[in-house]
Amino acid sequence: MATILPRRATYICQSCERLVIAQFSRRQLASIARTPKRQPATKKNSRLFSQSSISRNAPSISAAANLPPKPNKKKPSINAHEIPPEISLKPLNPAAELKALKETVARLTSLDTVPEDSDVLTFLLDSYRLANCLVFGVSKGANEVDTEPGEDLSAAILRDLTEDGSSNDSVFVPDHELSAPFRDSAAHTIAELAYTLLRDPKVYVSDEALSLYVRIQCLLGKPEFLPEIFHLHAHKKTPNPGTKPITFSETWPKLPKYAIPPSLADAALEAAILKKNLPLAIAIIDTSIASPANRNARIMGRAAVPMVGVASLPLLAYVGADWVAHWQNTMDVQLSKYTAIAGAMAYIGTLTTIGFVAITTSNDQMQRVVWRPGTKLSERWTREPERAMFDRLALAWGFQERSRWGEEQGHDWQQLKDECGLRDMILDKTELMEGMQ
Repeated sequence: MATILPRRATYICQSCERLVIAQFSRRQLASIARTPKRQPATKKNSRLFSQSSISRNAPSISAAANLPPKPNKKKPSINAHEIPPEISLKPLNPAAELKALKETVARLTSLDTVPEDSDVLTFLLDSYRLANCLVFGVSKGANEVDTEPGEDLSAAILRDLTEDGSSNDSVFVPDHELSAPFRDSAAHTIAELAYTLLRDPKVYVSDEALSLYVRIQCLLGKPEFLPEIFHLHAHKKTPNPGTKPITFSETWPKLPKYAIPPSLADAALEAAILKKNLPLAIAIIDTSIASPANRNARIMGRAAVPMVGVASLPLLAYVGADWVAHWQNTMDVQLSKYTAIAGAMAYIGTLTTIGFVAITTSNDQMQRVVWRPGTKLSERWTREPERAMFDRLALAWGFQERSRWGEEQGHDWQQLKDECGLRDMILDKTELMEGMQ
């Protein structure tokens, strides 16, 4: 007795929509649901084939129609719309898959050497595959996803998860194996196994592993396992491969390479908001966007080039003034050169100051959380992503009607106001509220 499990439209889809995983190779993505060869199925499924594959066969079909008829020989008929054996879905045994994941974690954590990154990624990919089956009832592989023109494979998989295709995509499992209690128990087990593996001292939390881990936890609705891994991503000692016993290297958590990507932080925060867990949401902000590594990454990524340009302007002004001074005869060359330098520096300095003030004081994007007067302009710009996340928390915990803003009460709301106050922010500034301008 088998049944087709439809997709469940829950909060998990919303958090997955905010997540763009790192670009993996096709070999890694194909290992999500690699299946052994099977006999061609008799049921037709045209969804697995694109229109281009049919159009490529059209010339050969038309050419064959002009040839003289050949003797009728008994040959095995090939239906172009039958599911090829290499991409057919296989029946999944969730209990066996879960047991295999437990054995993998036990093996990797018991090693006396540093585990290979490929082994860790393989475990996370298998965990994602099983989590996908628990939530949606379908396990998609790299060969089973329709890609649109100009779309890469990882984006196609992410888009396919958010589409409603329950009538076309399914795996067959016994009824009792995917009951509600089994789903809840298996989801918690998978989340805890991935958490146990990544927090092991000898397992290095790479960017690819972190991306897969965040996606798994958001898919299962377990964001409570995310803040500690975010913290370990920057503060965990790096194990040295090839050493026995294992030696570790100290890390500097303020380096930009340890920053949590904004896409992962957004997905984690969305999952915490949907669970209505305010302390968890604040912990995610503290360990991701508000971390020193993320602030330094923002400075290096968005302010490094303008700062280098501004620093090189005095030299460029000197060279230009020296060149212009030799093309005039109204005053001394040295006096002309220094006059031109002074004029250029005054012009450049004025424009630079006005631009800096305009960028750091812009508030069109602010809704309920604003900066406290007196906050440094440089700090406002550096911590703007942190303020934006607290703005999202205020919009999620407060009233949706704009006319009722400011009427919220309760422990969580007071805690949110206190957190904003401790971070030089103001929640619902009086003169900015509706009707108080």
